[in-house]
Amino acid sequence: MKPNPYSRKKNTLNADMNVVPYIDVMLVLLVIFMVTAPMLTTGVDVDLPKEQTNAMAQSQLHVIVSLTSSGEIFISYENNIDMPISEPELINTLSNLQSQNSNAGAPPIQVMINADQNNQYGAIVTLMANLQQAGIQKVGLLTGAPLPTPTL
Repeated sequence: MKPNPYSRKKNTLNADMNVVPYIDVMLVLLVIFMVTAPMLTTGVDVDLPKEQTNAMAQSQLHVIVSLTSSGEIFISYENNIDMPISEPELINTLSNLQSQNSNAGAPPIQVMINADQNNQYGAIVTLMANLQQAGIQKVGLLTGAPLPTPTL
């Protein structure tokens, strides 16, 4: 007898587990972990190198502007040590020193701000704006030596 062309062939059931969907899920999870892993690292402990800095050039005029927590301003340069000064006088003095240095062909003066740690941020920013108004381009902030950390 001839087989019927329209009949279905009965295949046996496949009892093996289909792992293709599990592989797809695992690949998606792998991609998610690869993308999010770098974002989880918020703080990195870095052991920075410790070096002595080079001394500043002796030909450069150094000016130290001190700002106390009460808002008083003092200036130190050449032989003038801790002279009390007002903001307009500070701008005029620094402008004069800057012009004298540029006329002498010396490098521009560098101003270091020595501010009390209890100063408000706005007072230091105002002082820096005054320095910029006087034409000062190099400004640094003086800090104290760090306190030693207690060992337990």
